[in-house]
Amino acid sequence: MMKPVTLGIRWAELFGEHKADMSDKLRRERWETWKQLSRDSGYPESIEWWGTPEEHCLNCEHCDGDWCLFQSLPCTANPITTFSNNDIGLACMGAGFRNKQMQFELK
Repeated sequence: MMKPVTLGIRWAELFGEHKADMSDKLRRERWETWKQLSRDSGYPESIEWWGTPEEHCLNCEHCDGDWCLFQSLPCTANPITTFSNNDIGLACMGAGFRNKQMQFELK
């Protein structure tokens, strides 16, 4: 059973332990719900902290705002270090990086 989204929810509860635990769409919906709860509760700094991708991500074709399409996670949520230690990181650990500029040049 999936735990309801709350401000204090653990990362693994919010997104599932593994990518296959829920659809990409549901993961993103739960992320947007968490951000809205943060806004409504007066914690916009949490959204800024977790919702501001590193420059590396911003240049990646998988980056959609603050979301990594490659991992179906916020760009700043590393599935290992963030889930276990609550440390900010890269969703793909850099392994999924594909330069947007290269895609434009190839087309």
